[in-house]
Amino acid sequence: MTAVIVLKLLSLAFEAVKFASDDAIGILSGWSVIYYVFTFLKGVLMFTVVVLIGAGWSFVKPFVTDKEKKVILVVIPLQVIINIAAIVIDENVPALQGWLTWRDILHLLDIVCCCAILFPIVWSIKHLREAAGSDGKAAKMLQKLVLFRQFYLLVVAYVYFTRIIVYLVGATLPCHLEWFSILLTELATAAFYIWTGVKFRPMPANPYFHVDDDEGLPEGEERVEEDDQL
Repeated sequence: MTAVIVLKLLSLAFEAVKFASDDAIGILSGWSVIYYVFTFLKGVLMFTVVVLIGAGWSFVKPFVTDKEKKVILVVIPLQVIINIAAIVIDENVPALQGWLTWRDILHLLDIVCCCAILFPIVWSIKHLREAAGSDGKAAKMLQKLVLFRQFYLLVVAYVYFTRIIVYLVGATLPCHLEWFSILLTELATAAFYIWTGVKFRPMPANPYFHVDDDEGLPEGEERVEEDDQL
């Protein structure tokens, strides 16, 4: 999550330099390339981090299931395509034929990716609910269940606000107030990053992240090493 925040700050910094350079010389400069590189890396890494957190990797279980791997293999390449296409769209003027159509298509595909990353979170919640009712670690599992429910609601609220509410607000604002929709997006993104970073930060003896040695192993394979030693 720290890497996502760093890339986000770098993309904002180079975006400011890009606009200043374009305003000074009147044409696109090399700063645009640097800005798009960091924006591309930030977008892909953010989706990767959210999928891994939602899958419970290293928090609930030390592995990623086949279903979760399929989500990653669909979402990440699709995000790569969307980010590259978005760069091409940004470098063209809205007056070009089909510009608005392609912009809306990319926006719809981005929403599809955002919805797809909810599936690993739902699967983790289901896994934790079943584990809480089937073993003697109910208190620990309930703690993790509460955390993942909160994370699910946060992701849903973030996607709905930044992809739908802000989009509708931006479409109704006059040209000289377009900055307001960008401000709303950045504030929501900052709140999302801060909450996720704080709740899932590594720390000693964090009850959310503790994984027992035998947790996630098939029955009959627990503590094999100890049995061998005995």
